[in-house]
Amino acid sequence: MKARVSRPSTLVLFATAFAAPAFGQSVLLRLNPDEGLVSEYVMSMEMNMDMPMMSSDKPFMTATTYTTQTVVGVEGEVVEYRMVTDSATLETPAMPMAQGQIPDMTGSTQTMKMDTRGRIVDMQVEDAPPEVQEAVGQFGGGGMNMELPEEKVSPGDTWTDSIDFGAPGMPGGGEMSMQMETTYTLTEVSTVGGTQFATIAFEGPIVMSGEGGGMGMDASGSASGTLVLDIANGRMASTDMSMSLDMNAGGMAISTIMSMNNRLIN
Repeated sequence: MKARVSRPSTLVLFATAFAAPAFGQSVLLRLNPDEGLVSEYVMSMEMNMDMPMMSSDKPFMTATTYTTQTVVGVEGEVVEYRMVTDSATLETPAMPMAQGQIPDMTGSTQTMKMDTRGRIVDMQVEDAPPEVQEAVGQFGGGGMNMELPEEKVSPGDTWTDSIDFGAPGMPGGGEMSMQMETTYTLTEVSTVGGTQFATIAFEGPIVMSGEGGGMGMDASGSASGTLVLDIANGRMASTDMSMSLDMNAGGMAISTIMSMNNRLIN
């Protein structure tokens, strides 16, 4: 089964003594929560970089963010979410001098419209300057998305999607592009405490390029991980992703490894 659109995402569901695998069970995977559903998430991220003139065994950046997501509207196959950053802690252990340049995102609000198969239709950041709105807007309608399969699937079934993303983002008025092909596999359908979950593994290559301020950039790498879908409530339960990139920017070689986990806490 094949589908096309965009964006990867990932997760891990901890097995318990009450988990009952449902091998061979066919399920329809949809993000279709009821209006008014409130979900609280915690996201942790660590980024490590290896680059000239920066030698450190400490992470380049770490982040922990708590977010409250509310379903504020449902219109047909499109769901509108309001996401408020309750708290955000970002640190740069390898570059302490950069710590004071990171804005505090606590209290920031985003609205996002996404269809029930995970394709982002629109994104907006409240009270953001025009250039930020423009960049964020690129995520909708062909930007960073995920695509759930059109039909029912059973454990072992696979499907694919693709990213072809272009947006402002390089210094000096340049642009950035990214292409990614992702293969998804439904690995398990299980029931935990009376709630049904689907565990999905994904992986795929990444190619990026950009130019700005007289300097070019190109990068290649891959992303992989797992995601868990709360089928009963039509929402994500957790995402677990790792990504590696080897980049050449203006003749300077940079290697980046990033890990990210986002999980439902309430």
